Amino acid sequence: MKQERQKEEKKVNGVAPEEDVLSIQKSIALRACELYLQRGGVDGYAEDDWLQAEREILKEVQH
Repeated sequence: MKQERQKEEKKVNGVAPEEDVLSIQKSIALRACELYLQRGGVDGYAEDDWLQAEREILKEVQH
């Protein structure tokens, strides 16, 4: 019962992502946050931060 609840909590749009995908998404989100903070917390660049973080993390994962 507890395992089923944990699986339900991890679902995104009704689909449970693979653990690796979830880990990559978390890494991208953390890196995007770092980029935001490095810019002094200036708003308006969320998409740019995400895309840069995504490029960096995916490059790391592929190597």
